[in-house]
Amino acid sequence: MLNRLLSTALISFAAVHGAFAQDGAPMTTEELTSLTANGVTLTLGGAGMGYTGELALAADGTATGGAKMDNGNTLSIAGTWAIRDGQFCRTWADLDGGKEVCETWIKTSDTSVEVYNGDQMLGVNSW
Repeated sequence: MLNRLLSTALISFAAVHGAFAQDGAPMTTEELTSLTANGVTLTLGGAGMGYTGELALAADGTATGGAKMDNGNTLSIAGTWAIRDGQFCRTWADLDGGKEVCETWIKTSDTSVEVYNGDQMLGVNSW
């Protein structure tokens, strides 16, 4: 149910903001590795996104965190992650049926990215 709510929030965001131009460059394997090598805490979503949250990526490839939808529902995030071929690949226990999803992170500033799965924008992360 919460997975569906997060998906709905992200789809709603995409509908409001229309087609997303990927103006920034994708983060490279080297950039992603440098960012995550010692662990990093990401801020998820934000104003106008339909959700906000925080995700702690540990250097050992595990992650924990959560998000709160604008409607008050919450979602826990836990699982594993790895950097492969210029993508952030993640497997969250309670999202995407527990299947691996590999994301492309498009730089919007030195400390933020738009997150894509193929041509579909999933959200934004900052650190």
